[in-house]
Amino acid sequence: MQVTDTHFSASAGVPAQWPPTLQWLREDPPDLVVHSGDIVFEDPDDDADRDFARELLSAVRAPLHCIPGNHDVGAYDDDGPRRQRVATFREAWGDDRFAVDLAGWRIIGVDAYLLGDADHDGWLHTVTRTPVPVLAFVHQPLEGDPRDGWEMPPAARRAFDLAIDGSDLRVVASGHRHVAGRLGRAVWAPSLTLDGAPELGFDPRCGAVEHLIGADGRYESRVVRPWIDDKRSP
Repeated sequence: MQVTDTHFSASAGVPAQWPPTLQWLREDPPDLVVHSGDIVFEDPDDDADRDFARELLSAVRAPLHCIPGNHDVGAYDDDGPRRQRVATFREAWGDDRFAVDLAGWRIIGVDAYLLGDADHDGWLHTVTRTPVPVLAFVHQPLEGDPRDGWEMPPAARRAFDLAIDGSDLRVVASGHRHVAGRLGRAVWAPSLTLDGAPELGFDPRCGAVEHLIGADGRYESRVVRPWIDDKRSP
C-alpha cells in the first residue's frame, strides 16, 4: 500500500480520510506500507507537525517505510539546511531510503532530493543490482511522464538513470502531483488528503494506491478510497 502527500498538520488536526484508511489497513493488513513523502503539511522545520505525523502513523500495524518529499526536507532549489533536515527525517522515520525483498520483487524507496549525492547514488546502484524485478518509490515524478513542471529537474533525473542503469526497473511509483494516473512504468498516487488539479488531465480525487505484485512478475495497481462505501474505485 502506498500513501502519499498526507500533509499532516497539528493545527488542522486529524484529516477525515485518515481514520477510515487506518481501519482499512487494520482489517486487511498489507505486506508493506510505503509513505512516499510530504508527510507533514508544509514546513520541513515544523517540529509540531512532524510529531503529530509520527503519532498518526504509529497506529499503522504493518511494516512501514517512509521517504521524504519536498515538504519534509526542502525542494531542489531550497537553500535551507538540507543535511540537517535529512538527519531529522531519519531520526523521525528510521531512514530516508529503503530496500526490501517481497514476493519475488525488490522494493526500494529513493530519496529524490539526494539524487546526485555519491553516497545515495552508490546505494541506489547497489540495491538495484538484482536479478528480480524492481519497484521503486520516489516522491517526485521522473522527467517526461509528462513534462508539466511537477517532474524532477534534469540533473536529478540523470543521476537516477545512471544509478539504475542495467536494472530490471519495472515500476516507478511517485506522489507530488496529487493525481492518480499511470503512463508506462510510471504510477502516480494521489494525495491521501488533498484533491489535486483537474487540469492535469488525471483523476484528482484523494486516495491511496494498492500495488499487487507476484513472483511471476505480475504487477497491478488500483486506487483505494476507504471512506467510500465500496472501498475501491477503478
